[in-house]
Amino acid sequence: MTLQNYYFEEIDETLYTAKLKNGLTLYIIPKENYVEKTAIMTVSFGSLDSKLTSEQNTNELPEGIAHFLEHKLFEDKYSGDLSILFTENGAESNAYTTFDRTSYYFSSANHFSKNLKLLQRMMVDTYFTPKSINRERDIITQEIDMYQDDADYQAYQGILSNLFPDSILSVDIAGTKQTISIIDQNNLEFAHQRYYHPSNLTLVLVGDIDPMIYYHEVTQYQKQLAENKQKLKIERNIEYHPVITSRTIQMDVAMPKLMVGYRQIKNHNLKTPLKNKIALRLLFAMLFGWTSKTYQEWYQDKKIDDSFDIEIEIQKEFQFIIISSDTMEPIALSSSIHKKIKLFKESSDLSEEHLKTVKREMYGDFLRSFDSVEQLANQFVNYLSDEEHYFDIPKYIRELTFDMIINIGEEYFTEADSSDFTVFPK
Repeated sequence: MTLQNYYFEEIDETLYTAKLKNGLTLYIIPKENYVEKTAIMTVSFGSLDSKLTSEQNTNELPEGIAHFLEHKLFEDKYSGDLSILFTENGAESNAYTTFDRTSYYFSSANHFSKNLKLLQRMMVDTYFTPKSINRERDIITQEIDMYQDDADYQAYQGILSNLFPDSILSVDIAGTKQTISIIDQNNLEFAHQRYYHPSNLTLVLVGDIDPMIYYHEVTQYQKQLAENKQKLKIERNIEYHPVITSRTIQMDVAMPKLMVGYRQIKNHNLKTPLKNKIALRLLFAMLFGWTSKTYQEWYQDKKIDDSFDIEIEIQKEFQFIIISSDTMEPIALSSSIHKKIKLFKESSDLSEEHLKTVKREMYGDFLRSFDSVEQLANQFVNYLSDEEHYFDIPKYIRELTFDMIINIGEEYFTEADSSDFTVFPK
């Protein structure tokens, strides 16, 4: 497939894309006059992928293996730590694992082609030995231990465990000490061979670069790397059990931490997850955003502080909303949140005029993301699916009417289950 381009007049941006012969998907976003360039390689393999199903059989993978692979791919048989090589080439590199993907990226002002080849090579050149695996296991174990004393982390994992009990979503992305103890060379190689196929990889390039030049560079380099691996069809089946309505723990905190969560039913037929997410973000911006009367009243009464946050996760496999805040009145605040949501259509904060305000704010945040090539690349990857991508956001902001937003909110909360998780001081 040749390189295709799509011009988005509303934001004056052009997106170049191609599907290479080996299956890799390439996106290029040119940004003239930017000194820094960024590349991010993403594999559709995250913490949810602990079970690999094919036509022949089902293979169980240890929880945390995607995160373990993220660490291991920075190790090279000949060069040692690849992050050092990136640094020597004048680049900053890093990686992260989420529920459904693992992303590796670098940013550099110079030697972009050299670093880009290194990024592509590390996806296929692996170095797994018992000694290096044990060393990495110790590092990840320390990472897991560190988070056990983090109250914010415990609160977040607590509400996910309430919303999705006994499912893979209730397990930390890094796994547990028990699950990573059984990760070995065999299952690392097996997971890498199955998931790190080019057809399961997406490469995004952002910066002052010539699209055709880098399209040909990537195409030529991928020809060298293409391997005859079995192509993978990813299916994620998250088990849904009754929600745990409330739990509390005690930790060394100065102020209680409240998490209020809402879990929607499964909706594999959801055609536009991003559009629904934007609609719910606009709805919650009106209900609880800083421009709402509710937020201002709660803030002035010291029921909430600057930690107040709303996370909205809308995917075909799972959907949840989490409202969180440090508060001296967790029980009262929880009651207020649940009441506001139950009667959200009656809120005085919902109006056509307020919607215009939060739309302008969201659109401004979208435009500001273009000020940083690294932020733009990461946002593009985070919002990427087969049907939608990051550049669709302005269109959705424009198209979503007040009535559409109210209807999407009503549909969500009519079928949603709720839960609370609170961290109290010892």
